[in-house]
Amino acid sequence: MLVTIAVAAAVAAPLPSALAAHSSDTRSLPKGDLIVIFSGSGGGSYRYHEPARGAGSACRSADTTYSESDNYRWYYRFVLSPAGGSSDSPVAEAGGGQLQGSEQLAQCAGSAALTSTCTQALQTPFASNTADLAYPGVVAGGSGRTITVGAIGELIPGQPQCNGLSIFAPNPIQGFSQLQASVSFDRAALQQSGDEIRHFTMAGSGLYDGVTLAANCNSTSCDTSDCSLDATPAGGPPASCSYSESYSGTIEIRVVK
Repeated sequence: MLVTIAVAAAVAAPLPSALAAHSSDTRSLPKGDLIVIFSGSGGGSYRYHEPARGAGSACRSADTTYSESDNYRWYYRFVLSPAGGSSDSPVAEAGGGQLQGSEQLAQCAGSAALTSTCTQALQTPFASNTADLAYPGVVAGGSGRTITVGAIGELIPGQPQCNGLSIFAPNPIQGFSQLQASVSFDRAALQQSGDEIRHFTMAGSGLYDGVTLAANCNSTSCDTSDCSLDATPAGGPPASCSYSESYSGTIEIRVVK
C-alpha cells in the first residue's frame, strides 16, 4: 500500500475519452445529482540484485539483476444522489498503462548468460472483477460546512508478452492495483460554483540495504520477493532491492444544474 497522501499542485490532463464524456454527462440527470470524477496518472520502478552464489564450476546461482517499471493513467466517473452516499458502479471509465520487466542472469557453472524481457498491458477492470477490494467506488458524505469524498480504483494486468523467461517478479508496491484518495470540499463553495476540484498525490518507496525505511529493508538483507525483513539463508552475500511508486490526480465533484 502507498503510505503518504498530500495536496499537490499539478495533475495530468484527462484522458481523451474522458474529455468527450465531460461535455455531455449531465443532460439526462436530475438536477441536484452529484457527479464525482476520480482521475490521474502514475508510475514507478522496482529493482533487486542477487549476487552469485559460488564461482566457476561451483556456481549454484547466477548473479541476477531484475528491473521493472510501470506507468498508467485512469478515469472513473460516478453519479450520486444530492445527499451523497456511495457507489461502486462507475458510469464511465477509461485508462491503461504498461509494465515492463527485464532480468539479467550472469554465466553460471557453464550456463550462458541470459537476458529476458517482458511487457504487460494494464486496463480498466471487467464486470467480473466487482469482487476486487479495489474495484472502482466512491463515497461522499459529511456534515456542516464540509463534504468529504473518498475514491478507490484499479487497473488490472493483461497477458504478459515475454522474450526469454517469464520474469515478472512480485512487486511490493503496485500503485495501479489499489488507486485511492480522499479529499474535502467546502459545501457552500460547491453550491455556488457547481464544480469543485481537489488535487492529491500518493507515494511510497523503499531503499537499498544499508537504510531502513518502514521495516522494508535493513542493512543485512532484503528479500527479493517482497522487500520485507529477512535473514540471508545459509549466509553468503546479501541481496539488495529498491522500489518507488507515486501517482497524482484529482477528485472532482459537480452539481447537476
